[in-house]
Amino acid sequence: MASLSLHSRLRHRFPNAFWQGDPERREIALTFDDGPHTRDTPALLALLDGLGVGASFFHVGVRAAAEPALARQVADAGHQIGLHGYEHQSFLLKREEMLLEELARAQDILAQATGREPAAFNAVRPPFGHFTPSILNALLAAGYLPTMWTLVPFHWLQPAETTVRQVLNGVANGSILVLHETLPGPAVLDLAAAVLPLLIDAGYTFVTVQELWTNSQQKEP
Repeated sequence: MASLSLHSRLRHRFPNAFWQGDPERREIALTFDDGPHTRDTPALLALLDGLGVGASFFHVGVRAAAEPALARQVADAGHQIGLHGYEHQSFLLKREEMLLEELARAQDILAQATGREPAAFNAVRPPFGHFTPSILNALLAAGYLPTMWTLVPFHWLQPAETTVRQVLNGVANGSILVLHETLPGPAVLDLAAAVLPLLIDAGYTFVTVQELWTNSQQKEP
């Protein structure tokens, strides 16, 4: 998991990406990367519905194309859908023109699956966290919101208890928390089911990435 000092350095070096919301608002953006997935997505939607928690799902274009009904379920449940690439490949491997073409293709896939406008899917999280200043500028110029993270526990590589402890110790006002669908290790459903009630009891509310960003922009000077 990225340390707080590393996170602070990244925020300082790349301020035009979205790393964290308003530190004075007790709210969190819960995000799930790598879906949609037949095992994880429906189970997570049921859990979130039962807890009254909103989230943001960063879908991979080809996976949404293979499971359009799951993408529609996410949208119909009121959650935000962002882009996690057309394929789960590093953005560093692509020419910027090709990258933007692939992201537009992913937007079209999600628009067809959900009945929304392509522009509704404007939040982009680079796979593996790979980006350059030039890539960030290209995303911004194309109307995307480059969305990074505050807390990313490596939950697929460690016991569930370690992940739960890292989340509880590392989350703060305005945090963007990243969990992953599709991966091995402790089930992401079980991790979310363990963590979310504790965060709710601690007084946090859950908002989408778009809401977190909007609230941070509306902060009084």
